[in-house]
Amino acid sequence: MVRRIEGTIDYEKHNEILNDNHKVLIYLDDMTLTELGSQDGSFVRKFHTIAKLIIENQILTFPITFTLEYDEKEIEKASNYSLRVRIVADGKTRFITSTNVPVLTKGYGDIVDIQVEKIDLM
Repeated sequence: MVRRIEGTIDYEKHNEILNDNHKVLIYLDDMTLTELGSQDGSFVRKFHTIAKLIIENQILTFPITFTLEYDEKEIEKASNYSLRVRIVADGKTRFITSTNVPVLTKGYGDIVDIQVEKIDLM
């Protein structure tokens, strides 16, 4: 059965306008299955993504509302799930979530408010 996670993505400075070349990527990850992999001697976290939503070709302002659909069969009550957000433009990440946003199990629900941080492009 298809279920939904609903929420908003916000940035502390509400004056940011995302033009239509921005893509908002929202991932539902199973944190229980997350691995650390090595690339060139450094460790990179590999996520096991259950569902993904891409919002693109729209002019958006913060807060951004979203509805992410996922398959209920993919969810195990004993596992930990988290949302992750990246906002990219011209192939470069502009905003990210810097902390886990737990959802669905262990007392967490399916309605969330997510804060993103701006990436400083020097």
